[in-house]
Amino acid sequence: MRPLILFVVGFVVALPSPARADWMLSAYLGNVWTHPSTARIDQPAQHTSLEFINLPYRDESSRPRRYYGYRIGWIPRSRHWMAIEAEHVHAKVFAETGDIVRVRGTLQGVPIDTSQKVSLIVQELSMSHGLNFIFGNFVIRREFGAELGSNRRRAAAAIRVGAGPTVPHAESTISGVGRAQYEFGGIGMQASGSIEVAIWRGLHVLGEYKFTGTKSRISIDSGEAVIPARSHHLVAGAAIRF
Repeated sequence: MRPLILFVVGFVVALPSPARADWMLSAYLGNVWTHPSTARIDQPAQHTSLEFINLPYRDESSRPRRYYGYRIGWIPRSRHWMAIEAEHVHAKVFAETGDIVRVRGTLQGVPIDTSQKVSLIVQELSMSHGLNFIFGNFVIRREFGAELGSNRRRAAAAIRVGAGPTVPHAESTISGVGRAQYEFGGIGMQASGSIEVAIWRGLHVLGEYKFTGTKSRISIDSGEAVIPARSHHLVAGAAIRF
């Protein structure tokens, strides 16, 4: 995950000194639900270009390596209504290749437009070791509840928007030929809302809803696949503010 390390290091170096800000470290687990979408495979050397219409996906969030995320945030002490964050989200997307969907395009030079089982052509199409999002976020915060000192309150609601690169671990098997690799998959975006509640000193619990979107381009045998992934996430975790 070298891109994530470089991103976080650059983020931390660029910020003002901790003496003028609070920091929040957060980690969470969750589940993701991805909308069906039209996935595409292109293999020019084989004269194949196909669309799989409304291809459904599963996530397997609770299986190893399971869904997780973490982030580091900078909250100016003079402006507790905002924050800037770096975040990594490890989601997963698996195409349901056992389903029957409409397939249209060209297969080995022959035009087709029919409904058939995906696995007759594509046996596997997934980002199983992570559709890894690396976000830079801007956050609007609203603190409320009892005062805890140091100009802090018991709870906070936050709305965040973010964007950044995706680094999926893509796994594909097309017409019996497999391939797997980490690679740059394109740009991802998110919008989310969360609640944080202090339970002891700087320790908080959090709950959050996220919506993410990306159009991942992944390498397959002799070409590429495009997987539009629009996903809902529900997460829960813990954070420490200092």
